[in-house]
Amino acid sequence: MKRKIFYLVAGTALLIASCEPIEKRQDAGPIVPAEDFVFTITNDAANDYILYLDNKTPEVMFSWDYAWGVTRKQQDTVRMLVPGNYTIKITALTAGGIVTTTKNVTVTKSDPNAFQEPEWAYLTNFTAGKTWVWNDNLSGVWGNGGYKGCNAPCWWVVNKAGVDGQGAGSDEMIFDLNGGMNLTLKAASRPAAYKGTTKGTFTLSFTPTFAGWDVGTLKCTNVTIPLGVQVNFSDQIQYEYYVLKLDEDELNLAAPEPGVTWDWGTAWFWMFKPKN
Repeated sequence: MKRKIFYLVAGTALLIASCEPIEKRQDAGPIVPAEDFVFTITNDAANDYILYLDNKTPEVMFSWDYAWGVTRKQQDTVRMLVPGNYTIKITALTAGGIVTTTKNVTVTKSDPNAFQEPEWAYLTNFTAGKTWVWNDNLSGVWGNGGYKGCNAPCWWVVNKAGVDGQGAGSDEMIFDLNGGMNLTLKAASRPAAYKGTTKGTFTLSFTPTFAGWDVGTLKCTNVTIPLGVQVNFSDQIQYEYYVLKLDEDELNLAAPEPGVTWDWGTAWFWMFKPKN
């Protein structure tokens, strides 16, 4: 019995010893402060919408957010699509952690290859911006209907007066391309998270998902549209929409209720016009 106890104690000691670190690891290293970064952001001399990004900081990796996209290349060439004053946001991975900094640049020319589709002008009026409100020329400005079946509210149809009753009749949204794809919502009450004035961003695709029904998709980030909620799901905020129509005078959007993928399932519709 004593021999067994000895073996047990010896084995335990061996196990503990095996758990001891065989080497002391060095610290990751110090944080490199932003004032020690070595980098340049240079406008092209002839076409200043072209920017040359160059990070020369030793052992520091940059991620560049230039409003129209993000690049993680340490040397890259990017295009600023419209004129404006831009803030380039840099997120740097240093040995000791993440450090952020910014640099301002000015662009005076437009990229001639950008925003050639007329819908960009319809939606945003480019850098000037365009404000959209409920389309009270229609009998229904909000409501539900059949997913991939209706092109406007066709089951529960709410007119402008009804939206006034929801406390959202004066809500409006502004799209612009001033230094990015910007969306500003002015909402009196709903969504509650975006009550007041909220600024976010958007993307717009012109590729139809369902031929003959939509003409593209609108995706919002950190903001949404007036009454952009799923009312049957505790006012869950809706961020992605099918664009059913977009021209100089109308912006019609739709989104299915969560989980709906089949034809004629419940979808919601939002109908807007430019503000006079």
